[in-house]
Amino acid sequence: MLEMVKDSFNQILASYSQYKGIGMFMILFFASLLYIYIHENAKTNRTLLLYFPVIALVAIFNPLIADRIISVIHKEVYWRMFWILPITIVIAYVATAILLSMPKRSKKAIVLIALSIIIIMSGKFIYTKENYDRSSNWYKLPAQTIEVCEILKKDATGQVRVVVPDDLEVSVRQYDANIELGFGRAGNAFYSDEKEAAWASSLHAIMHRDILDLPAIVEAMNVLKCNYIVLHKDAVLSGSIGEYGYHCVASTDSYNIYSFNYDEITAIY
Repeated sequence: MLEMVKDSFNQILASYSQYKGIGMFMILFFASLLYIYIHENAKTNRTLLLYFPVIALVAIFNPLIADRIISVIHKEVYWRMFWILPITIVIAYVATAILLSMPKRSKKAIVLIALSIIIIMSGKFIYTKENYDRSSNWYKLPAQTIEVCEILKKDATGQVRVVVPDDLEVSVRQYDANIELGFGRAGNAFYSDEKEAAWASSLHAIMHRDILDLPAIVEAMNVLKCNYIVLHKDAVLSGSIGEYGYHCVASTDSYNIYSFNYDEITAIY
């Protein structure tokens, strides 16, 4: 029991560190909660802007609650629990309250400038060339993603369930949510059946090997009923892909798209 509590609390602290980053917004948030506690008298405002965040913080930092949540969503994404905190709303409310409490316009202007500087200096500007590129299409998605999806939709006669490399895991379903994936981002499995979830995780691991084990991939795709796979053109394979039930549908500048008829595969070994 104590070991579980210790492990959960360590994961909570790691997730908090991951969430807060190197900025000071969490410090502003806690300072804003203190301001509301001291100065806010309206019951509704105190409930929404003080009691709810405090209760949420207690729940998030509770090792017993965290252990149950982590068992469902996995520890790698527990930091997302901090998304339920109304951080920007609380900070914005307190900043507005401070401005309105100033009796003169000159003081309001000075406080406004000071608060703006504090907020700006508390974070890091992220709209840089390193983080963002000018989009080449209305979808704001990589052109290769759109090309791959259109090939899949054009070739398929029914539902598409495809295995893709890491760089396509997110953008494929952003373009077309009707296209199913063999596994989710970073290998997250979304199968209710534990056996299928285990196969999905295993398939994700196999796809990250230096040499792709075709018999293992075929077996996993057969279990998960995946009928397409997308591979980098420079992927190193353990054998001839055509011998394992794959048929090349088309190619793009970066990928080869293969169809896979799992109904025809009855024995792999």
